[in-house]
Amino acid sequence: MTESSIGIIGMAKRLPDTIRANDDPIFDWIHEHHPEGEGLFTGYDKRRVLADGETVLDILTPAARVAIDDADLEARQIDIVIGCISPNTYFVPADLFALTRQLKLPETTLTIPLANDFNNFNVGVVLADAMIRAGRARNILVAIGGAWTRAMDYHTPQAVSAADGAAAAVLGVAPTGRQPRWRLVDTEVIAQEQNFGDMFLIGDRRMVPAEPGVGTASDPDPQAQDWTGPYYHVTASGLKHFGTFGGQTAPLAVSRLLQRQGIAAADVTLTGHQASKTLLDIWQQTLKPGATFFTLAEFANMTVANIPVNLSLMQDKVKTPWVVALGLAGDMHAHAMLLRTSES
Repeated sequence: MTESSIGIIGMAKRLPDTIRANDDPIFDWIHEHHPEGEGLFTGYDKRRVLADGETVLDILTPAARVAIDDADLEARQIDIVIGCISPNTYFVPADLFALTRQLKLPETTLTIPLANDFNNFNVGVVLADAMIRAGRARNILVAIGGAWTRAMDYHTPQAVSAADGAAAAVLGVAPTGRQPRWRLVDTEVIAQEQNFGDMFLIGDRRMVPAEPGVGTASDPDPQAQDWTGPYYHVTASGLKHFGTFGGQTAPLAVSRLLQRQGIAAADVTLTGHQASKTLLDIWQQTLKPGATFFTLAEFANMTVANIPVNLSLMQDKVKTPWVVALGLAGDMHAHAMLLRTSES
């Protein structure tokens, strides 16, 4: 085994069949009332959404199976599963354990859910690569699925961006005579956790009269609580930092990465978290990459699945020797991942 033989050796994506266009009635309130921040969320023509009765597992399970087959492996050869299904059905356990069950993986398989939305894929690849190089595993499945169309209040501007999707990658050792599809080279993180709380997923607590003698303000009786369903909140501060952190700070992670590696931007194809054309235009103007690969107009913001879906679609289409995947997360942090293409 050589260092250059370790990487992504199999990959696949699966999207729902249902297409939601901009004229869907679900967006009528937003079109009529123009909520604050609407201008930040641009560039979407269509988005794929799960149908009634369909779950993330219905698209992630087949994607994972195809990725394992693409790696010329059998399910029993997967040592570890890393990733996420977001949002989860329960607080705990994570739905990723249900994927392990669906795939009928061995009882010795370790499942590691990641909750760093929306950089789950990037971090999953980094962890998998490190564990394989350390000899802790040979084949690791990184599986990512998102259903954020079901976590939106369609009276908020960010709701127009949401789409669903799933993709999976197998990291391992490429067979003799072959190269990995993608090989991890380096990463760069910028975290500004002072913005924690600007964006978050939770329901709203309704005011319910407390029952005398039951629970306290800090530990209320759960049976006495009344909540809305969970949905994605973006505060006024979050709307501000969507532009300042997402547009100004996040690209610095890519610049630092390329500078450290001595790579010219012209030799890079940029992909990443496609939250909005507003941000993607800034990234392109700031970084001036040799090429970009985004699917925003066709697939909108697939949240946790943006990067793995795009990488799956990019296979055999990239003309540059390098790819950078730039991810964003609401806490807020940016994660840039540098990949080497298989032909390089």
